Amino acid sequence: MQVTVVDFAKDRIVYNMTGCTKEELDNKLNLFFTSQGYKIKKAEGESTTFEKGNRILRLLLGAFVKYHKQTVTVKNEGELYSVMLHRDSSGMSGGLIGMNQVKKEFSRLGDAFREYFK
Repeated sequence: MQVTVVDFAKDRIVYNMTGCTKEELDNKLNLFFTSQGYKIKKAEGESTTFEKGNRILRLLLGAFVKYHKQTVTVKNEGELYSVMLHRDSSGMSGGLIGMNQVKKEFSRLGDAFREYFK
């Protein structure tokens, strides 16, 4: 499996992947997010949303409780798969500390993603 970073921004990273099937890619994505402590919240068509932490407690207790939400969108063009990792939570419910926690987690997740798919 070959992975290249195509595009990145504050809230999303796009990877192009070749040398795998859709089922293999889906399994590897699920294993990766599970190993990082995430659980599938919902899966619709090309997009799957993963969550880590407790949203309700984050709203009540702020930055003392961690909450992260990521969406992965997989698009297929022949043997090329385009995988977009998108940060869905802003961290506003945790104030400035919470926003920094979410940014750091997304950065850490992007680095771990590249390492996992080498």
